[in-house]
Amino acid sequence: MLNKITAIALVFFMLLPMVALADPPSTPELPPTPRIMGIQEGEAAPYSGVLLNSIAAAKIFAEKDFSQTQCDLRVEYEVAKELARVNLILETTRVSMESMEQKYTSLLQIKDTEIERLSDIASNTNDYSALWATGGVVVGIALTIAVMYAVQPGLE
Repeated sequence: MLNKITAIALVFFMLLPMVALADPPSTPELPPTPRIMGIQEGEAAPYSGVLLNSIAAAKIFAEKDFSQTQCDLRVEYEVAKELARVNLILETTRVSMESMEQKYTSLLQIKDTEIERLSDIASNTNDYSALWATGGVVVGIALTIAVMYAVQPGLE
């Protein structure tokens, strides 16, 4: 029986320091709030400084751990965004260049076809203008002689 009382007393004394040093329990509705308090030298501390409860210290350490991850994610996001913007500009420029190349090829083909057509017209060997001129002169002379004989019948 003495061993049971001693065991219970030891368990009680072992739990007493943890209860004495623990933060007050928080209500389930409200999350525990970080508390920061300034202290001066001589106030239950060997130096002046800032006293943090465990929640405030955990928050500071967690923010420190996550700040590098957050920075890496932000840099990765910005790099991906800039890469997408540059790829969009590059792709737009490439499509524009291909379109201009097709336009240039089409215009060159149309120009060559027109030059060939005009060259055929200019070098056409079926030019009858000299024959028409000669025929006109011959008909004119013939008409003149015919009119002359018709007007003066007695000249013969």
